[in-house]
Amino acid sequence: FGLPSLRVDAFSVRLAEMVQATRKTGLTFAPEAGSERLRAVINKNVTEADLMATAEAAYSAGWDRIKLYFMLGLPTETDEDVEAIAQLVHRVADIGRRHRGGRAQVHASASTFVPKPHSPFQWMPLADLETVQRRQRHLQQRLRRRGVQFDWTEPRTTLLEATLSRGDRRVSAAIEAAWRAGAVFDAWGEHFKPEVWQQAFASQGLDMRWYAARERELDEVLPWDHISVGVDKAFLAAEWQRATEGLPTPDCRNGCHRCGILEAFKAQRRAVGKGVWECP
Repeated sequence: FGLPSLRVDAFSVRLAEMVQATRKTGLTFAPEAGSERLRAVINKNVTEADLMATAEAAYSAGWDRIKLYFMLGLPTETDEDVEAIAQLVHRVADIGRRHRGGRAQVHASASTFVPKPHSPFQWMPLADLETVQRRQRHLQQRLRRRGVQFDWTEPRTTLLEATLSRGDRRVSAAIEAAWRAGAVFDAWGEHFKPEVWQQAFASQGLDMRWYAARERELDEVLPWDHISVGVDKAFLAAEWQRATEGLPTPDCRNGCHRCGILEAFKAQRRAVGKGVWECP
């Protein structure tokens, strides 16, 4: 039995102690970015002090292994933000060694960020392949240390994920062409055939990078605009502007931001009756 990614706080460690009282397998946390500046951009309100205090609580409570999830290619990311990942991992490893000695382990994992539809970053491009690979190499070199393990996602897999996530109806023909050419179980690294996908898109006159790596205008009609998830596009645009300014948005449980979702689901909410969620 393993626990999923936990909130970065001491309470999560105490909760984990109750759940895994007999066998402490490891704890997983997701700082997402190495620097507080970049965490503010993605609205991840976790400070470095929070993470260090959580690591102290975990290792001192008897855990030997902490896994940390990060993302590369986040909007506005710089080389300094990536170096901050390495520094943060080293600090956690130092805490582990102080409490657990040679048994302490840190597993750092870095996936590549995909700007998804219906999010404030839906207008942003996927980070370019060369930059992501260079930053992966930097972290690989910086995290060569006893007790530290580092892995990352294949950027070409991320290019395909971004293309499928951000594509329009024409992409369906390319998917069929790839399948007919032998693309099966491509979510498994050993079965992934990037050249098959490239050829499949080319056979339909489509460019994967046009879908995945192109910045879109705020007033552009997006392929998924006709699908409603309840949140207004104008709200997402405003959130994107706040993100570029490094302004986090507070938890809406403490005050409504008028994103549109309550109005969108008013019929369903009315059917529930008493006990339905209302804006604070």
